[in-house]
Amino acid sequence: MPEQTDNEKVLQEIVQNTEMGKNTLDELMSMTHDQKLKDEMLRQKREYRRMNQEAHTALDAIGAEAKGQSAAARMSVSMGLRTRTMMDKSTRNLATMLAEGSGQGVLDCKRAQADYTEASPGANKLMQELCDFQTQAEQTWREFV
Repeated sequence: MPEQTDNEKVLQEIVQNTEMGKNTLDELMSMTHDQKLKDEMLRQKREYRRMNQEAHTALDAIGAEAKGQSAAARMSVSMGLRTRTMMDKSTRNLATMLAEGSGQGVLDCKRAQADYTEASPGANKLMQELCDFQTQAEQTWREFV
């Protein structure tokens, strides 16, 4: 199996990062009755889905298969979310968790940008778009806290 290029690594990172965002929003959306929060969750989920599809398309174009979040990673995140919301499903708690997740997503993007310097301009552009989106998302979630 040939070694992954920086281009493929960046695109895989985007797939995993956007899946984490989509899956987290899916899980938390059912826990809130706050319509403004729910509306923002839906808006962000659409953006994650769009970027995820772009990364999938780019991986297909270079003949690589997208490797999303592992089942173990999904389960670990799900358990963490359930634990942190067991006693508190308030808008403030959900927004705090979402802000933390967006912040972690930004760090993951920046780490990938620093580690995979040979990625194509297209992959770098999509990664920067994801980073900018998550930076803005973190600020948006903080408004709910």
